[in-house]
Amino acid sequence: MYVPKLAPEPTFWPGGTVQGQHSSNVRKPGGRSIRGPITLGAVVVLVVATVVAVRVVSAAANGCSAGVRLNIAANPDVYPAVREAAARWVTTNPKVNNDCVNVQVNPVPAADVANALAVRAGAGAFINVAAKPLPTPADDDVPAVWIPDSISWIGRVQAVNRDAFEDNVASVAMSPVVLAMPEALARALAGGKPHKLTTEELAGLVQRSLQDRDKNIQIGVAEPRRDAAGLAGAILMFDAVATSPAQLPALVGAYRGVGVAADQAALLRAFDQGQTVAPIAEQSVLAYDSSSPQTPLTAVPLEAAQALDYPYEVVEGKPRAIARAAEQFRSALLSRTYRDILAKAAFRDSSGVADPGFPVGHGASADPTIGNPLADSKKVADVLGLWNGSKIPSRVIALTDATAVMGQPVTPGAPTRMQVMQKTQVDGLRLFTDDSQMGVWAFASGMPGGKDYQERVPIRPLDAVQRDRINLAVMSNQPVATSTRGLYETVLAGYKAIKDGWDENRSNTVLVFTGGGNTKPDGLSLDDAELELEKLTDPTKPIRVMLLGFGPDVNLDELNALAKTAGGKAFKVERPEEIGAIFLQALLRG
Repeated sequence: MYVPKLAPEPTFWPGGTVQGQHSSNVRKPGGRSIRGPITLGAVVVLVVATVVAVRVVSAAANGCSAGVRLNIAANPDVYPAVREAAARWVTTNPKVNNDCVNVQVNPVPAADVANALAVRAGAGAFINVAAKPLPTPADDDVPAVWIPDSISWIGRVQAVNRDAFEDNVASVAMSPVVLAMPEALARALAGGKPHKLTTEELAGLVQRSLQDRDKNIQIGVAEPRRDAAGLAGAILMFDAVATSPAQLPALVGAYRGVGVAADQAALLRAFDQGQTVAPIAEQSVLAYDSSSPQTPLTAVPLEAAQALDYPYEVVEGKPRAIARAAEQFRSALLSRTYRDILAKAAFRDSSGVADPGFPVGHGASADPTIGNPLADSKKVADVLGLWNGSKIPSRVIALTDATAVMGQPVTPGAPTRMQVMQKTQVDGLRLFTDDSQMGVWAFASGMPGGKDYQERVPIRPLDAVQRDRINLAVMSNQPVATSTRGLYETVLAGYKAIKDGWDENRSNTVLVFTGGGNTKPDGLSLDDAELELEKLTDPTKPIRVMLLGFGPDVNLDELNALAKTAGGKAFKVERPEEIGAIFLQALLRG
C-alpha cells in the first residue's frame, strides 16, 4: 500500500486566515457537508482503503510557526470540538522550555490509528479492524496524542503492543450509546411511558426482528470491529441473547441476521432505506437531527448503558518536549475552560453531566447520565471473536487425531474421545456459513505414504455435497493401533496448506482436535516447531491455529505454546458436557 509523504503543514495564523491549504467538502455524521481547509495524508494512519479527503488544522499563536509541534489524531466525531479547543488554547501562548506550541489536529477513524499502532509491535502484530494491516509507520508519522471514541481501542492496541502508550490516560468527553429509532417507533415501544429500555426488552426487539420477521423492527449496526458504538451494540446483543453457553448458537444467528454498515455515516443513511433501530452514540443522534434529515431520530436510553468515553492517550516514545506539550493540552481539555465547546457539540463531560449549551431534545435530556465505558478487554475480545466468526466465512482445515488414545473415554464411564470429537464436529459444521470452505485430515504416525497425516476430504466450498462428505469422513474415522502422534509436523503441514490458498475474504483457520501432545520421538521438537511457525507467519495473511485437547492428561501449556506462536489459542476439554461451549469459543475466536 502506498504511504504518502507528510503533506506541507497548513498554519492557522492570527486573524483566522489559513496558509498552505485548499478547500473541499467534508461529510459530518448525518450527511451535512462542511466547507473548510483540507490537507491529504498528514500521517500514515490517514491511509485507508479508499481515497479520503482529510481536513487538518495547525493552530499557532502570535505568528509562531516553529517551536514544539503537537500532532493529535482525533476520532472524526470529536475532531471539530478538539480542533476548536486547540485553536482557543494556542491563543494563551502555551510554551515548553520557552518554545511556543503548535497543535495539529487530524480527523482519523480510530480503527486506522489502531491498525498503524499495532504493526509497530513487530512481525505478527495484528488487530482485526476489517482492513488490511498497514505498513509499519515511521516514528514521525505516528501522532503524539490519540483521542479515539472508546477506551476499548486502547486495550485492543495494548493486547498486541503493550508499550504503545504512556501510563496516564483520561477521558475528555462522554456520550452514552442509545438505540436510535424514528420517533413513532420510540413512542410505540415506550407505551406512553418513556423509560430506559431493559435487557429483556432489547432481547424482545432482536426476536421480533430476526425470528418473527417483524418488518417494523429492522436492526442495523456499524461494523463493530471498526466502530465503538457498533461494538457496544454487539455487546448489548451478547448480554441480551447469550444468557447461557447453550444460547451462543442463537447469538451467532442474531449476529448474522442484523444489517451491517461500514461506518456511522452509512448506518445513519440506512434509516432512509428501511432500517428502524440501531445502537448509536447520543451525540451522533443529536448531530444527525440538527441537519433536518428526512427521518429524524429519537435517542432511546438503555438500562444497561454503555458509553463512548473519548480517552486522551499520549503515544509512547515521543521527545520529552512533545510529551510535555501533550500533558499541557490534556490539562486544558480537562479543565472547565473548554467544556462549552464540547457541550455545544453534544458531548457530555466524562461523568455524564450535560454542561450549559448541550442541545437537549430528540430523547436526550440535560439530566446527568451513567454509561459504562467499554473497558473490559476480555469481554471486548470475546464479543469481537464471536462477531468475526459469525459474520465472516471461513476457510478451515480440521485436523483430527486418530491415535489409540482417542478410543479411550474422556472420563471413566463417558463416551470415548473419538465419539465426543465426532459429535462436536458434526454439530459444529452447522455453524459454518454456506460460503465457507472446509477440508478434513486425520493424523497418526504410519498413515499411507509414511506420513504423519492423511487428507480425508479436500478443501472445497461447503455446499450440501461437501457437508455430506465431511460428515461421512468424520463418522467413519476410527482410532488406529499406534500412540505415536506427529502433532508438530501435522500442524505445520496444515498451516502451509492454508497459507498456500490463503483467502483475504475468509477467516483462515487450522482447527486441531487432539488427544494429547506430540509423541513422535524422532520428530520436531517444540522449539523447532515454534521456529518453523514463526518463519511461516505473515502479518498480512493472518491464520488462526486453534487446538482442542481431549482428556485430563492433555498438557495445555504445550498446546498453547504451539498455538500462540501463530496468534491462536488452545483449549482443554475434561468433561464431555463442556465441549459444545468450548468448541464454539475456539471456532469463533477472533
